[in-house]
Amino acid sequence: MLERLDSLDKQVSWWINHHPNDLSDWLLWTYSQPFLWLIVITFFYCAVVLCKDKKSWFWVLVGMSLCVLAADQISSHIIKEIVMRPRPCHELDDIRMFRTRPGGLYSFVSSHATNSFALATYLCLAYGSWKKKKGDWTVNGNWLKNIGNGHRGPLAPILLFSWAILTSYSRIYLGKHYMGDVVCGALLGIGIGATVYFVISKIRLRISAKSAA
Repeated sequence: MLERLDSLDKQVSWWINHHPNDLSDWLLWTYSQPFLWLIVITFFYCAVVLCKDKKSWFWVLVGMSLCVLAADQISSHIIKEIVMRPRPCHELDDIRMFRTRPGGLYSFVSSHATNSFALATYLCLAYGSWKKKKGDWTVNGNWLKNIGNGHRGPLAPILLFSWAILTSYSRIYLGKHYMGDVVCGALLGIGIGATVYFVISKIRLRISAKSAA
């Protein structure tokens, strides 16, 4: 069963890598670059956090830093070293790599997917909602809704998860990862982002409760 899944994973990843076009080359290469990450996260932080929810700037910054730190350490320095699955560009023949190099030896899980989904999940829990809600943070009431809710709306989940999905897909397209690496990395990132959000939310509630006492 595992051998069949591994074979299917390699076939799908190879197929994605071998169906390029000029627009996809440049678009997906761009989504893999660190400078785009910096632009996306900085824009969101300035446009939403600093402009709409200034009281949360420190906590959001701490949360994003913890997401990146945990995602990078767990994916790159723990899981990859345990699983030791070679990258497609090191294992499969005729892998097409557009403006990129093979990089490290190991593939599972994708650090790009883990990091991007951890950040997207954390920020969406803080600011995403299918109903736009505004209000001040309070000690009483539903803490899940009230922590960092200076500006909530459906645009945050759409934009952030679109960015995370395209970033993750770009790793398959560029021959750096298999689909399984990306899917498992995304699930890991979602778990990390949610955990960081809930931990920070609990800490904020306790600090606020002590201040009000």
